[in-house]
Amino acid sequence: MARDWLNDLWKASYKGASFWTERDQESGGRRIVKHQFPMRDDPFLEDLGEDLREFDLTAYLASDRADGEASALAAACASRGAGILVMPVQGPVLVRCVSFSRDSSKDRAGYIGFSLKCCREGASSALVSVAMSANLVFVAADLAAAAIASSFAVGLTALREAYAPDFVVSSAASGVHDVISTVEAIRVSNSVGSVASATQRNEIEHLFSQAPDLVVAAGPVEAVTVDGRSIPVAKAGAATGSEVLAGRVVAITRALGDAMPPDSAVRAFDGVLSDSSFASMVVAGQVYATPNRKAMADNSEQVVRLLRLAAVTAYCEAIARVKLADRPAGVTLRANVAEYFEAETDYLPASEIELSHRLGELRDTTVAYLSRVILDLAPVIRIEANQSMPSLFWAWRIYQNPQRSGELVARNRVVHPSFMPTAFEALEK
Repeated sequence: MARDWLNDLWKASYKGASFWTERDQESGGRRIVKHQFPMRDDPFLEDLGEDLREFDLTAYLASDRADGEASALAAACASRGAGILVMPVQGPVLVRCVSFSRDSSKDRAGYIGFSLKCCREGASSALVSVAMSANLVFVAADLAAAAIASSFAVGLTALREAYAPDFVVSSAASGVHDVISTVEAIRVSNSVGSVASATQRNEIEHLFSQAPDLVVAAGPVEAVTVDGRSIPVAKAGAATGSEVLAGRVVAITRALGDAMPPDSAVRAFDGVLSDSSFASMVVAGQVYATPNRKAMADNSEQVVRLLRLAAVTAYCEAIARVKLADRPAGVTLRANVAEYFEAETDYLPASEIELSHRLGELRDTTVAYLSRVILDLAPVIRIEANQSMPSLFWAWRIYQNPQRSGELVARNRVVHPSFMPTAFEALEK
């Protein structure tokens, strides 16, 4: 029995604007560069990938409402962005309309013809190298660090109140000491370069001793070296004490991340960001017995936020340095970045416009970097077999490269390479 083609055809449309077609044509191919050499008969054909896929349609509208339908189709063709083109035989394809022409004649009233030229939708952004994407993360981290220091200086009650009680100031200084101690714990519990470790140890020691003075330094201060130690001294036009304090906390945290192996830095700062003890202390509708109690709570929130924001800044920079093994690892990191930044921005006051903007830039550049890296990473596949075979066998079977047997052993934590499990994971390529 012959196929009923008329019943199988799709109703043609573009971005929801319907029309009839007289002809539709699709063209494509490969981008081949032909290299010919002197005294050599065989050319070298360099394949640069698939050529642009183009669609040419001769369309028309014929009815008592043809003028209105033609205006709707012209508006759809002229609108920004990609849309679904439905062709009678091929069906829906995501394309962009590159050009269109409209033709009508008084001798054919009610009939309006169109010529459409479309091309298949491509990548969502221009080609950007991995190195350039990573550099944008570092630039965004620099801007975020400055915004974090300014936000801390504005939010710390001990700085704003000229006559804050001693216990309010002490609670702020104690919270800063806890933050500095957490950074020190990261230094001593992870592998850090010996020179960088010694340098940051001294920085942490000095900052710990100076923290109470910096917290109460309501006026501008600058660092002055006395007997080899940096001492905060008041000076017009310099940064406030709490801004200097926050800036040094962020700088030490970032320096530690820079001196650590990237994978260790990612794990260390991920531990801080996922630790529930460092979660936000903001409670909606919380009522405090006295203004001073509220000031203490606000200060506690500020110092905890300082630690989290310093950690998330160093975390993003570590991600830009780490070498990812496979596509799932990149997808997981990207999801973590989105989750951690959402947790930070949810509790930011509406007045923190600059900080919110800078954190958004850091988040977006980190996500864009990971999205770019993921394109070059191999997906993970699962291999299942009826019996255990050596890793050399599977390396040859999967990759035609026995030198990758160690990769299979390491990925699946195999005790002995001669006995791979019957089900294991491997990179697709």
